[in-house]
Amino acid sequence: MIKRSNILSGVGILTSSILLASISQTATASESGQGESIALDSIVRSYVTTGDDPSIPKEASRTVGFDAVTSDNADVYVIPLSYGMPIGLLGGEEFINFSADLAYVNLEGPAGDESGIGDTRIGAEYFIEKEGIIFKGAFDLKLPTGDEDVGLGLGSTDLGFAVSGRKRDGDIGFNATVGYILRGDAKPNGVDVDYGNVLNLVGGGEYRVKPALWVGTNLAFVHSGTSEFNGGAEGDGLQTIDLIPNASYRLNTDMTVTLDVIIPVHESVVEGDFPASDPDREMSISFGFSSEF
Repeated sequence: MIKRSNILSGVGILTSSILLASISQTATASESGQGESIALDSIVRSYVTTGDDPSIPKEASRTVGFDAVTSDNADVYVIPLSYGMPIGLLGGEEFINFSADLAYVNLEGPAGDESGIGDTRIGAEYFIEKEGIIFKGAFDLKLPTGDEDVGLGLGSTDLGFAVSGRKRDGDIGFNATVGYILRGDAKPNGVDVDYGNVLNLVGGGEYRVKPALWVGTNLAFVHSGTSEFNGGAEGDGLQTIDLIPNASYRLNTDMTVTLDVIIPVHESVVEGDFPASDPDREMSISFGFSSEF
């Protein structure tokens, strides 16, 4: 499906390799830097990290919070906002929620440090409870508000879709999520890039230690497909498996604190025209809180 003749005949293999390496480094350092941590990507983060308590509110709610993702060479600070309300489409307990993540990114790179506004995620989530299981359908849109030329964003508009289910029975809980992200195209540093799409599979369990404290572990599989540069050469993708111990604590009726420790288990390059070595990822941490107001 990917053709490689255009760029290879135009600038030669050596120049193409340098070009691909440069763009790949920008993508890795950016908010979508899966090679750094899967949680740096705004849409993936919403699929793999711990959410609020699995219960459907009975009335309209507004929330604001703060999330921080720390990794080896990149940190992302996020202000999540949401507004939701009960609805009655299918006759059960249902809820629709509208959300947005406003991000600020700090990068450390070989060419110098960069800081600034990252890419913005906006989304809508539909919840319904059936037989004690809360099902969620999510639609997400990532807007290219970060500067892709310095790695603060990818420069692409991405669409994400996910379906998840979560059930708690006494002190035990289980969850599973399937998500898919359609990556757009961009032109960082004057180079046309059509980014590869992303598949997310997440599942795990949790246990109630105290009435307000739940701890658990998820396993996350993320597959990022190859990207196409200048309509020709195919750049590497990445496939990762991460173990994610997590905890959520309900401070009071309005505020929840969450913690996720993202431990790399496996990573492998999805080979393009110029395959590189597998990245050496380090552990990263996501910490945050949300409060109704």
